[in-house]
Amino acid sequence: MFARRVPNLVRLLILGLALILASGALAGCKPKPPPNRLIAFLLASDQSSRWMDSDEPAFQKRVNQTCKGCSYLTLNASGDPDLQSEQFDQALSQGADVIVLNAVDSERAEDLIVAAGKVPVIAYDRFVAGADYYVSYDAQVTGELQAEAVLADAGGAAPSVLLIDGGRLDANTRSIKDARAATFGKKVQVLAELEPATWSAEEAAAWIKTQLGKHRPTTVDAIVAANDTQAGAVVDVLTSMGVKPRQFPYITGQDASLEAVRRIVRGEQAMTVYKPIITEANQAADLAVALVTSTAVTDSTDFEGVASFIFTPQSVTVNNLADTVVRDRLYSLEQICDAATMPACERLGLR
Repeated sequence: MFARRVPNLVRLLILGLALILASGALAGCKPKPPPNRLIAFLLASDQSSRWMDSDEPAFQKRVNQTCKGCSYLTLNASGDPDLQSEQFDQALSQGADVIVLNAVDSERAEDLIVAAGKVPVIAYDRFVAGADYYVSYDAQVTGELQAEAVLADAGGAAPSVLLIDGGRLDANTRSIKDARAATFGKKVQVLAELEPATWSAEEAAAWIKTQLGKHRPTTVDAIVAANDTQAGAVVDVLTSMGVKPRQFPYITGQDASLEAVRRIVRGEQAMTVYKPIITEANQAADLAVALVTSTAVTDSTDFEGVASFIFTPQSVTVNNLADTVVRDRLYSLEQICDAATMPACERLGLR
């Protein structure tokens, strides 16, 4: 009787082993990164609050959620291209398997990509020729939105404008500048234009103070600041000169920073260009994780020879902030309506 049961036991053992092997094969169909795969996120600057307050936390959160076997490194170059080169080398020496690069200097960053060899590089927010991928918002649309807002709301048949460009090392600056100029055409009177080295508030403040010494604020219809850091500097200079917000020129910006949204509510800044950071950071993180897990990347488009994911920004004014930054939960009304902004919030019916 015992002899007859042995074949049954053998068959059961074989069946069990087959199931174990099959389950292992199925598990192998789901890509998993080898232990300690390193994703490096290199940021260009701390001049704008968005990078460390919004982009980096969102990117890191997404990586942590989607890549359990990954290690993470982030470094900030504080606007110094030499420091960023050192940090890039540091990421490589620590064994980075993919580098997400928010370039200080787009041209110099091309050399970094060459130095990376087989390590893929994702250009983040700022285009770098030769990158493996590029994730950003459409810089051309940003320039168009700023110019269109001035033409629509700054008043006058040919509004007089002061132009503050973005940092000249940033590849996006040229796209914004060209799109803005094409939209303006001959419809505005350009009083002067600043082509700063960086996006810093200090450069913008020093220049605008000089210009407002030549052109009285009441004779300037618009000050086209390329981003919110510069716009904040403009507002500070006007305020220090004793100019009341109702007498401010039409002031533009970009990034929809919390302080910029507050300035819009208070009537100090007219508009900003909103680029939902979560969307951008999540896309870059998903792309980085796909590269370290050998997952196929699809749905990219071509931008100057680089596989890209480019999103469309939005204009934000006092008339639509509830339907943009508040609706998207970028900021709550409690955050926007701080003590300095509360009277304006109440006047507008936001609180």
